[in-house]
Amino acid sequence: MLRPLKRQSLVAQSVAILREYVMARCAGEPLPSERVMCAQLGISRMTLRAALGRLEEERLIKGGKGRRHRIAGPQAGGRGPDSSRDVIVLSPVPLQAVDPRVLFWIDELREAVAKEGYRLEFQQRATFYGKNPARVLEEVVSQVRPAAWLLYLSTHAMQTWFSARGLPAIIPGSCYPAVQLPSVDVDYRATCRHAVGRFLAHGHRCLALINPRSEAAGDIESEAGFQEAGAAVETLVAQHDGTVAGVCAQLGRLLQRKVPPTAFLVSRPAHALTTLGYLVQRGIKFPREAVLIARDHDSFLEYAVPSLARYQVDPVLFAHKLSRLVLEIASGGDARARDYRILPNLIPGQTLS
Repeated sequence: MLRPLKRQSLVAQSVAILREYVMARCAGEPLPSERVMCAQLGISRMTLRAALGRLEEERLIKGGKGRRHRIAGPQAGGRGPDSSRDVIVLSPVPLQAVDPRVLFWIDELREAVAKEGYRLEFQQRATFYGKNPARVLEEVVSQVRPAAWLLYLSTHAMQTWFSARGLPAIIPGSCYPAVQLPSVDVDYRATCRHAVGRFLAHGHRCLALINPRSEAAGDIESEAGFQEAGAAVETLVAQHDGTVAGVCAQLGRLLQRKVPPTAFLVSRPAHALTTLGYLVQRGIKFPREAVLIARDHDSFLEYAVPSLARYQVDPVLFAHKLSRLVLEIASGGDARARDYRILPNLIPGQTLS
């Protein structure tokens, strides 16, 4: 029997945000009043008290019952000198700004590692994501030795640094070329090859990949797979700056070509929605005059009209594979590179057939 998909409740989201807040502060420091926390989180007092109760159970805070809650723990950051039972997620953005799909696997991972006696800690460390993070990484790693690191949205410099030192680090995403770290991600190369195959099967011979101008390893893999599969036809890669205006500008240039593309593969759900709206605005009919596939899924795409063809990864499968890999590395397993790639399913839509 399939395990039902867990939905992030307000309590779970509140616990995650409050946990991050607590872990970044000193023992004994009081939390804001319940009124202030309710206003800042946008939740009811009942929801807040349920979240605080969870943190009390985890022994991260103490107090309550008419008194202000205070942060428990031995020192600043909420961590003692022995961090060997910690699994640390590094991120350039705070937890409340993380994609809901990422929050899902973080929640699943937290539950999985807790069963084995580990503690998951989320740390926003923007300084690690600069062009030359070596100095700050050296400083932190000299003080902290967790059972495993998870490098969320990691840069090439970060991956190279951890790989060169043989540290127990896992990439919840794709590795850059020559980086030797274990990772779990969507197989973007295979996904884009499959999309090109669908385009060719529908008779299209001028194809466009709408990709952000980024250095993300998954986007690099996407371009490689797209061009490999489309070697016998004309393939165009249009890179944009991530804004609505930037996406529309690239689409406008493509449509001005003597032979414009009639098949569009778009990375990122939001950019796929922009592309759909722009092409409909230009009077293009789907699927008679053009076809469109979104490389990635997000729940808001379910409300698009016409319905968008898109690829979707089973979030439970992703969380399961990542959790199993993290526990293996945290328990002293072989930390050499092992790439686990997940093939998404193509959800049909009116933009394809």
